[in-house]
Amino acid sequence: MHELSMFIMRVCLGGVFAYIVTRLFKPEADLGFIAGVTAFIVIMAYLLEYLRTKNK
Repeated sequence: MHELSMFIMRVCLGGVFAYIVTRLFKPEADLGFIAGVTAFIVIMAYLLEYLRTKNK
């Protein structure tokens, strides 16, 4: 898959998951907090991909 489309897909899915998790555990959170959780999820996805492919 193309790098840009993979990034867009990760950001969209990260945003959806961040919204759901944030609303479950901290319903009063604002949009900035949800954006921060989204950024964390996307960074962790790239870090885990790097660690997975490092040994190959």
